[in-house]
Amino acid sequence: MEKSENCQKLTKCSEKHEDLIECEDVIECLLRRFEETSSEAWEEVFKEILKEKIRAKWGAELEHGAAAYVEAMDKSWQAKVAAAKAQYEFKEGMIKAIFYKE
Repeated sequence: MEKSENCQKLTKCSEKHEDLIECEDVIECLLRRFEETSSEAWEEVFKEILKEKIRAKWGAELEHGAAAYVEAMDKSWQAKVAAAKAQYEFKEGMIKAIFYKE
């Protein structure tokens, strides 16, 4: 295993439950991890800024769209529940008619 592969493997210690002390070059491993987390942090900040801008520009329209979507989901769910109930009642009626003749 190459040194850089070893560092990549060992710097993910939180995921693989390995110890950084096992790394051949601890400083190199730590620097690589700082670089990775720095890039992730920059990406998160950029996403937060974009979210703020999007909400400021289109927030009201997005809220209306989300409300309409949730309302449609609710109606769809209610229709599925009603269909399942009707199917259950039909099956129960058929069982009673076939097996429990009076």
